[in-house]
Amino acid sequence: MFENGRKALEDLLGGNRGIYSDGGFVSGEGEPIDIVSPSTGETLGTLSQATDAQVDAAVAAARSAFATGDWARDGEQRAAILRRLADLVDERAEVIAYLDAVEAGKVFAGSVAEDVPDVVANIRFHADLISSYEGRYLQDSSGFGWVKKVPIGVVAAVLPWNFPIAMLGWKVGPALAAGNAMVIKPSEDSTLSALYFARLATEAGVPDGIVNVVTGVGATVGQALGMHPDIDVITFTGSGPSGRKVLENSAKSNLKKVSLELGGRAGYIIDDEHASDYEAIAADIAGAAFGVSGQNCTASSRVIFVGGEDRCAEFRDALAAAAAEITVGDPLEDGTDIGPVINARAHQRINSWVEEAVTKGATVVYQSPEVPQAGTWCPVTVLEGVPADSELGCGEIFGPVTQLIRVETRDEAARLINDEPYGLASTVWCEDIGQVKRWTDLIRVGTLAINGYSEGTVATPFGGMRQSGFWGRDNGPESLDTYQEAMTVWIAQS
Repeated sequence: MFENGRKALEDLLGGNRGIYSDGGFVSGEGEPIDIVSPSTGETLGTLSQATDAQVDAAVAAARSAFATGDWARDGEQRAAILRRLADLVDERAEVIAYLDAVEAGKVFAGSVAEDVPDVVANIRFHADLISSYEGRYLQDSSGFGWVKKVPIGVVAAVLPWNFPIAMLGWKVGPALAAGNAMVIKPSEDSTLSALYFARLATEAGVPDGIVNVVTGVGATVGQALGMHPDIDVITFTGSGPSGRKVLENSAKSNLKKVSLELGGRAGYIIDDEHASDYEAIAADIAGAAFGVSGQNCTASSRVIFVGGEDRCAEFRDALAAAAAEITVGDPLEDGTDIGPVINARAHQRINSWVEEAVTKGATVVYQSPEVPQAGTWCPVTVLEGVPADSELGCGEIFGPVTQLIRVETRDEAARLINDEPYGLASTVWCEDIGQVKRWTDLIRVGTLAINGYSEGTVATPFGGMRQSGFWGRDNGPESLDTYQEAMTVWIAQS
């Protein structure tokens, strides 16, 4: 099953093919980055980072392709090429999922079933969207005209490591559909699928220079993109401190547009007065909290039970039982629910936060009895009574850990969500439609899921309020706003 994936891995690492620029692979000339499997701790190979000069070359290729070719001007041809690209991604789903599994610990089956289809759907959605765009026409006594949307130019996309191919799809779908050229910087912890995707783009007919990928860390390659005077917009998904640095670089350089999707500390609220099936709710929470090893900015890292102690005790047992059903194991094996966390730094931080919380008085409701020893594995953990002054009590854990919190009133639950600096997403389980409306009025987050964890679809905008985001949105028609400018054409009438 994995033969083609292994071949793609060998081709990329064996040739040190860490840069895709102007339609071809190039070896980086900067410092090497070891590609380490989080499942085993084994070094799979090495990719060399792009130098500043190589970043300049990739940006120049993107600018030339945007300015001189038909990509930005021929929407019909662009949509057709993007549909071919979506078909190719669909055909190579197992190769892409293999690369993300071995490099980032993503569960292979989950990537094939969810992550890669999300990329395919995103590209097709935006190809269809631009195919139906007609502009806005105006007329009065002084003349007539229209407002049209035009591509912004060269887009830098800085990607996270937790959803390597899915987040790439969220950026490239609207950016390419709008007619832009791109320079993509994947995370140094999950680079391979982006490089493979760039080759597929060329195979689909995307002109040389429109899709470029540069390998490197944020402090060098990310900084070079952020400060580059010929980048028109930078779209970033990652941590708050890094997002602030992106904004700072924009201000210091050419005031490029910036779209940031940052952290989250999502809550999953159970409105006990309107909740009938604890087992079903707990199973949904287990997927929401522990999927992707909890390395998801919308992961339900807090479970908020609105109701009395006796009922909460019943729910606590159901949650522990659901957590015990999560299988931690080899991402390439059937039956695995979650794999390792991304690297040794994350492993150490997650474990230390849990230990600190327990030392300060938190109770362990459930913890996986054993996990693999080689690699960077963390047990599935449910805590209760986490002190507010602990790291876990106020920070984003980004690991397979959730905490149970009981409150008496709906207003208390809403304050736990709204008083956070984060405002990305949350979930409410409430089976009364009238009370659901009240919950939607109480809670302020970018995405509020009802009676089941969800981030929406490729047609719904995704992004956060407060410190979870800045300016644009991923997905949906709203995502195009990041990658287009409004241009007014007015013809005077004498």
